[in-house]
Amino acid sequence: MNAINPIASKFTTSAPARRSGALVAAAVLLSCASAPALAGRVVVNHDEWTWSDTGFSQAGGSNASNFAQNVVKFLDTDGTPGGNVLIYSNNFGFGASFSAALSGAGYTPTFDTAAPFTLANLLNYDAVYLGGGAFGKDDAVLADYVNAGGGVFIMAGTGDGGPAGEAARWNGFLGGFGLAFDGNNYNGVNGTLAVTGVHPIFSGVTDLYYNNGNTVSALANPNSVIVQTPGLIGVYDNVGAVPEPHTYALMLAGLGVLGFVARRRSRA
Repeated sequence: MNAINPIASKFTTSAPARRSGALVAAAVLLSCASAPALAGRVVVNHDEWTWSDTGFSQAGGSNASNFAQNVVKFLDTDGTPGGNVLIYSNNFGFGASFSAALSGAGYTPTFDTAAPFTLANLLNYDAVYLGGGAFGKDDAVLADYVNAGGGVFIMAGTGDGGPAGEAARWNGFLGGFGLAFDGNNYNGVNGTLAVTGVHPIFSGVTDLYYNNGNTVSALANPNSVIVQTPGLIGVYDNVGAVPEPHTYALMLAGLGVLGFVARRRSRA
């Protein structure tokens, strides 16, 4: 995964250094380019049984495998399939069949709950998977990782701390991306259910298995949506976000200064 903003790098390496006016213009453009133009993705499943070995067998065919491969490719925002993912969990919901599915898609899963939970370390991975215990999880670091273009998957329904404790564990992070676990009770959704949502993560997926999860809600965020109802799977997607109007204004102002400097140089 490449978290470097190529636009910012471009202006940093090519900004003219000979004229003070050009330096001002380059600074304006750099401030625009430094604004997030690419943010990451979050996928949330209300339940942990979907990718357990039981979930693979109950869903039948290649449903759970396709779902696992679709999700990792969706979370990997660099556009190049294959890479490394961190499984920051020891929950059975990330089973051997799940690991094999990731490997089949060209990804190397690393199961490590003692890994340093720093942005520098997380940026070594194309996606981070969590569920169950929090271990050394840090909400601010995880948010920075997503904002740098990383992909995060969180599963609930694990029983670790009960529905309220589980919601409290993850909602501090999820709230910043327009998603939340209900936390009042486990929802009693059981069995192999047909996929009714239309989203790339469901390509080639007709059924998924669940066993009593923690319902997901989408909050007031235009980039967040429930893709499998009722509250089974939620997605936050801000990849390729359109710059805010004020960013366009700054860019135009910067270009105007560059044009002014160029005209002065041509007259000299």
